[in-house]
Parts: sequence; C-alpha cells; structure tokens
Amino acid sequence: IGLALLHGWKNIGFHTASIGIHGQSDLDEVMGAVKMMALSNQGKIDLQNILDGATGRLESRAENKLGKEWMEKGLLNLPSCFDEATDGIALGHILWMYNLLECYGMYEYCHDRYISLVGTQWNKKKSFKENADAMPAANVGRSYDESIDLTKALENHYNPSLALERIKKVHEWLSPSEPMSDEEIEKRGWKKGYNLTVWDDMPGILDSRATKNIVLQNLTGGRMGIVGTGPGNLVKSGALQFREVISKE
Repeated sequence: IGLALLHGWKNIGFHTASIGIHGQSDLDEVMGAVKMMALSNQGKIDLQNILDGATGRLESRAENKLGKEWMEKGLLNLPSCFDEATDGIALGHILWMYNLLECYGMYEYCHDRYISLVGTQWNKKKSFKENADAMPAANVGRSYDESIDLTKALENHYNPSLALERIKKVHEWLSPSEPMSDEEIEKRGWKKGYNLTVWDDMPGILDSRATKNIVLQNLTGGRMGIVGTGPGNLVKSGALQFREVISKE
C-alpha cells in the first residue's frame, strides 16, 4: 500500500488517494508513506531510488516468469469487452490476471475478480448491445466462453494462439466457485508470501485449515479457537497518534 501510494504521488503525480482500510496496519502504511514523502521533499531520503528498486524487482520477476516479449506485448492490441468481436469477454482483464497469477501468485485476488466475471449475465437471445449495456459498471466484462470464436478478437495480438491458451488457463484455474485449497495453491507455485499485517482483522487471517478453529470459536462463544481479533485500547491510542501526526504534517 505504502509503495503504491508513493509511486502514485512521486511518479504519476496524483495528489489524492482513496484508501480501503480493513486493518490498522493499512493506515500504518499510509502514514508511513506520508512521512517518507515529507522526508523526500526535505531532501533527507532518495525516494526515487527506493521506488526504482521496488519496481525493478517486480519487473525482473515478471520477465523471468513470462519472458521479455510477453511482458512488452502480451496486453497490447486487445479489444475491450465492448467490442462486438469479443462477445463481451474481458480479454485484457483475463490476461492481466494470468500475469498476476504466474508472476506473483495472487490467487485470492484474481479468483474474487474472475468469479465476478463468471457471474455477469449474458443472454444469447438478446443483441450484443443489449447485453453490453446490462453489464455491471464495476469489474466490467464476462468470463471466457468456449463457444465463442475469438479469432477476429485476437487477430492483432502478437501471438494469438498463446493469448488464447492463457485465457483458457485462467478460466480453468479461476472459474470454479469453490476456491483452491492452500495445498493446491502451493503445488502450482503460488505459495503465499510473508505478511506484514501487525493487527488481526475480524475474523483474523484465515486459510482453509482454520475451519476447526472457527467452529471452536462459535461453540465456546469466542473463548477458544480464533481469539484476540478486532479493535481494542491499542487501536484507540494508535488513532490518537495518527491524528497528531496528520495535524503536524
């Protein structure tokens, strides 16, 4: 969160960001970014060097995983889901998810978004325009449909057969409504990385192996199983500190 904000402020130049906070540590990162930006403006740190280092590591991993040519051209010359040749299929969105999965193992993030595409209603008895106009405004488009010939939609892509193969892969991985188990995710090389969250959200950080603890929590009224989640006095004192920092900055 912090580096993304700093990249936006420093390299893109926007001045406002909307932050979705689900835990105290998210706000910690935002305030950390504010402090780093202030130090950069005072000439006390080389922020551009820090951002270049982070971006360089991400780009290097992506190139190693997918190849230089794909990273340069893989998401170019693709029609949007509002182009009739796609029949509403979100080609660019789906291939972007392929990149996130293979490069960074972002399974949960991608699964949530792909399931939304799967849920997009598409009535083949209606015209393309009628279906397109009815698509939800958020996470627009629909998932891959094997009955649709995408030859024309992919004709300007540098490697249409590879693009189609990867679209099909994403559909195979993400279309089941039941998420993969943590063991399955790890087998595919998408093992979860380290977590910098310092405060447990409600109901805490869970995976498929936490079911017994959830049941235990419910049976014991929260005395056993998953405990110690949610805000407390530390959160209240932390909020006061944030207000002081903001007022001083």
